[in-house]
Amino acid sequence: MRLIFEFINGWKELFTKQFDLRKTTNSRRFMYFTILPYVFMLLYFIPAGESGNVYQFLKCRSFDGNLVSEGICFLITALLIYLASSVLEKKEMEMQLSLPVALILSLSVFLAIPLAGLSLSAVIICFGIICNVNRKIAFRYFISLSVPILIVGGIIEIANCVTYVTVVTGIIGVVVAAVVSFFISRLLLWIVRNSNLKYFSYYTSAIGVVALVTGIIEYFVK
Repeated sequence: MRLIFEFINGWKELFTKQFDLRKTTNSRRFMYFTILPYVFMLLYFIPAGESGNVYQFLKCRSFDGNLVSEGICFLITALLIYLASSVLEKKEMEMQLSLPVALILSLSVFLAIPLAGLSLSAVIICFGIICNVNRKIAFRYFISLSVPILIVGGIIEIANCVTYVTVVTGIIGVVVAAVVSFFISRLLLWIVRNSNLKYFSYYTSAIGVVALVTGIIEYFVK
């Protein structure tokens, strides 16, 4: 709600010529940083030859009939989680979200959405923690980005589901998913606060190794 309020006020100041970046509050600056990834997402529409556009090109890497790329992405995710866990154990002074970090996170979101094996939550939260951003701020940044994405995805699913189920069933499914997502997000926050990320690193590493080995075997069998 605070971000929505800051978003409205930001446009109000822009149109009334009262906009001043030097006097921006932390909550307003945070709101600006949440917009950055969506600017990067505009790059998805750039044409990319036979693939169609950049988004479809990246998406095709995850649907190429082989698990090697997924295995590599899982291992990258595991490495990020491990590094974030190591930073949390050091308990150093944590900082606010800054523009350079927001740019790094925006680029990571750009890659995480279309590529299977790169977890959006892990990429945002872990990159933030690795850059020494306060763990709670990193978590809130992930929630602030994922909620609009999930809402838009839910609306698209409701619009498409009329072809195979009733709209009411689709709406119920989206509502249930939203409720479950809320409780899962609370669980994730508890995990981050208590520095229990390393267990996810072991799990994701195992999945990555299995996927990578399976992909290599698939390649030689074909």
